[in-house]
Amino acid sequence: MKRLSSALRKRDVEVEVTWYNKYFEFAPFLLSKKEAPSGVDIIHASSWSGFAFKRSGIPLVVTEFHCVFDPYFRPYKNFFQHLYHQFIIKRFAQASFQRSDIITAISSFTKDSLARSANVRDARLIYLWVETDKFSPKSSGNNETHVKPFRLLFIGNISRRKGFDLLKPIMRKLGNDFELRFTSGLKDVTKEDYSENMIPLGRLSEEDLIKEYQECDALLFPSRFEGFGYVALEAMACGKPVVATDTTSIPEVVENGVTGILCPTDDVEAFVAACRKLAADRELCGRFGKAGRKRAEEVFSEEKIVSQYIDLYQSLLKN
Repeated sequence: MKRLSSALRKRDVEVEVTWYNKYFEFAPFLLSKKEAPSGVDIIHASSWSGFAFKRSGIPLVVTEFHCVFDPYFRPYKNFFQHLYHQFIIKRFAQASFQRSDIITAISSFTKDSLARSANVRDARLIYLWVETDKFSPKSSGNNETHVKPFRLLFIGNISRRKGFDLLKPIMRKLGNDFELRFTSGLKDVTKEDYSENMIPLGRLSEEDLIKEYQECDALLFPSRFEGFGYVALEAMACGKPVVATDTTSIPEVVENGVTGILCPTDDVEAFVAACRKLAADRELCGRFGKAGRKRAEEVFSEEKIVSQYIDLYQSLLKN
């Protein structure tokens, strides 16, 4: 939402963003008492609370980012998360879908997930995008490649859904000729969570995140479930090849054999082989990286995607 509002303002669209306390997630219906800002023509909200922002005479756009009550997501949640999503969030989301004028989904997988899990069959696909002016390769003349170790990067939380548990066995098999730098999201890691050739980075600022993308040799992303796969796109925009899982929405972002290598879910040996293949062929790394940058610019650029939102808004105002 921050990126969307910023991009819309660049195109002279007036945007007002209102943030609410996170505790409204448990009772979003209380937000129905809030008055819409004066002069608002369209309201855009997420599926968890969108229903509460429906106002008479004002079109409502609801976006689904991650269908958490999809049965495919169940193995990656604990019991209490499952109860919360199934008996609270699902009810709120369904109310949002019923009251919305248009529903958007951020990937074909998420769109299919809505049809499968919520009987929503008319969602409009509008991908997420990357700011290619920010997320970009290092400038020429200062883009030396690492000889040894081959530097891998993992961006994500230390959760099973993100495949964090696969990193340690992958890196142990790869050995000292490889190095993995990784973030940990909101959780702290202990030395038992990683091997000697893994370097924890903690949480990163956007500036430091871009620097890590630019200085790695490849992104390692063994995630098991993604609504979109943002980090893969960010790495591609920075001109880096991606080694990721051939599952959920990831193949919509990463073209296997063109911008990276996709591996079967949980297949440690396949991830190891893919990393070794890239390390042994720097020309292939460069080719994947250039193709990834091109795909980010042509398919997932801010200009292309935000224009779709503007067209959507205009179509609502004409009705």
